Amino acid sequence: MAPEKKHDVLMDADVWDKKVFQNKHDSINQWLRRKDSTGASRRTLNAYSRTACKFFHEHFPDTKPSEVMVGDIEQYVLIIDKRDVADNTKRRYVESLSSFYDWAMKRPRFEEITGNPAGVVLEELDRVRRERPETATWKNGKKIVKAIPDPRDKTAAVLMAKTGARVQEVLTVKEEDLMLEQGFIRLRDRKGGRNTVNPVDSEAIQMLRRLQAVSSDDSEYLFTAIHGGRVKRERIRREVRRAAVRAGVMDDEFEQRWHYKFTPHYYRTIFTSLMRNQGMPDHFTRYLRGDGDQETMDLYTKIPRDQVREEYLDHIKTLNL
Repeated sequence: MAPEKKHDVLMDADVWDKKVFQNKHDSINQWLRRKDSTGASRRTLNAYSRTACKFFHEHFPDTKPSEVMVGDIEQYVLIIDKRDVADNTKRRYVESLSSFYDWAMKRPRFEEITGNPAGVVLEELDRVRRERPETATWKNGKKIVKAIPDPRDKTAAVLMAKTGARVQEVLTVKEEDLMLEQGFIRLRDRKGGRNTVNPVDSEAIQMLRRLQAVSSDDSEYLFTAIHGGRVKRERIRREVRRAAVRAGVMDDEFEQRWHYKFTPHYYRTIFTSLMRNQGMPDHFTRYLRGDGDQETMDLYTKIPRDQVREEYLDHIKTLNL
């Protein structure tokens, strides 16, 4: 077997911590640490840190966060344009800055930050939406779930397929989040800091009950590693890729071409497509995915949970496990 390629090499903990939390502006470091404490992945924190350092250390070294104007963000976009980066990459850079300002504006201790200049520019940047990857189908997702040997990893994949949750959101599920008698599960700290209560079907409930039976009593988390602690995101990514090869969905677990690979995030794409194609109300789908705005949250929560679950059960498909 060929040696595993390290596409996502991350520094060791001490070096990484120093590298990420080294911005000269304390407000930026506080924002990053808050993101870290609420479960943001290393990849996300690395991206946020690099963008903030580039902006405040390299391009605008004499400008404080409270002094940044819309024109500065527009100038930053022009600088990025000269590097000929993809439109979606350019958008992600501005999104990083916008995330900081959204966070800082809600904290009274940063009273000098009164607006979000990046958010203004973000509204003008088009998002290039790619078509669904050819591998992201319910049929392929089902084959991959069946090809995952470890029941813990298999259950994580089932939850992603059945809820549209991100892998990190699944791995942070706690025992107290399971409301299986009622047919629901709570997903915490989703994008934007929201929690959602999602319906699950009998197939997912059966998998969760089996996992509960073998889970460690010493951990508050459902997905615990053999030697203690929470299962790592990279393990699920690796096991899903390997199962995709066993199932014939991918030729090589190191495949990088978008239309030919399969990653855990593709379950989110599959879930979204399934719900919309089956006729699920859009505000239900957005809430269940964890990316709804306040209006969506309000619409969803006005409807009794049992009615929402009935709607969900009418649209979700079985994995035939």
